[in-house]
Amino acid sequence: MPPIFFVHIPKTAGTSFRKAAEEFYSASKVIYDYSPGSEETSPLILEWVYEKGDWLGCYHALEQSDIAFLSGHVHGRKYIHLFGIDQTVTFLREPVQRLVSEYNHFVRHHGYQGDLASFYRKPQFINRQTKMLQKVPLEGIGFLGLTEEYEASLAILNQVYEVDIPSVAMNMGREDTQKGYELPDAQLEEIRALNQDDINLYSKAVKLFIQRQKLFEAGKPYVHGKMQPLSGKVLNGWAWYAGNDDAVKVNILVDGQRVDTVEAKDLRPAQLSLAPPRHGYVGFQYSFAKPPAKGAKIQAVAAETGQVLGQKRV
Repeated sequence: MPPIFFVHIPKTAGTSFRKAAEEFYSASKVIYDYSPGSEETSPLILEWVYEKGDWLGCYHALEQSDIAFLSGHVHGRKYIHLFGIDQTVTFLREPVQRLVSEYNHFVRHHGYQGDLASFYRKPQFINRQTKMLQKVPLEGIGFLGLTEEYEASLAILNQVYEVDIPSVAMNMGREDTQKGYELPDAQLEEIRALNQDDINLYSKAVKLFIQRQKLFEAGKPYVHGKMQPLSGKVLNGWAWYAGNDDAVKVNILVDGQRVDTVEAKDLRPAQLSLAPPRHGYVGFQYSFAKPPAKGAKIQAVAAETGQVLGQKRV
């Protein structure tokens, strides 16, 4: 199986996950990129990425070394073109709780001496999750887990990739991790205002996770997909199955009524930098005979699973 690329967003249970991956794959098959100055960054990454800047050489080196898993506090776009979006995984966490946890981590392990407000107002700590996943569509990520639903997330991930990564708890800053951090109302309001992008991202991730969990429990396949905004009479989008190379059939609905079924089998050049499945032949398109009436609800729905890939009122 192709290697997995783990986008390790700080304080999302990522340390537990990557160490569990070491247990499953063995430490020799797991490598890291935590910046060139980090002791954790693997020699292979230091050589090919930071010294030679040879990305294809890096990937060949990964293949020759039989690497199964790469993890790092890196932007998703850094390695996604090598591993493929379908082999990319990450966990998201409720933004306020994640930020406070990161502050406490910096106090404990990096000697940070400022107060919480001085920390969360720094630009590098605002909307951290959004920044690390910038230009990576959540709908397409191979697996998107939630820290708050870690065990359920791990069960789905293991099924998706046909692995058996165990549940391991590490790098916990508190004994009771189920109890959330409590903050004064004014501080909570400021953090939320600063991190609105992360709040929106997390809300979207929760909806996608619930959708996937229901399909997982029902034993149905999951479809990664998204409907693009209607352009005149033309509706576009993309879709692919998780772990299945068949073209996805997509029902086009107007006000709840199916008007046609199309297949997601067109080349989508804009997706190629994400190295999607089917060599990028994942697009679908439908042309209405005339523009839908104003106020009509347009939907793109995966025919097999009933997943709503997008909807819009015109």
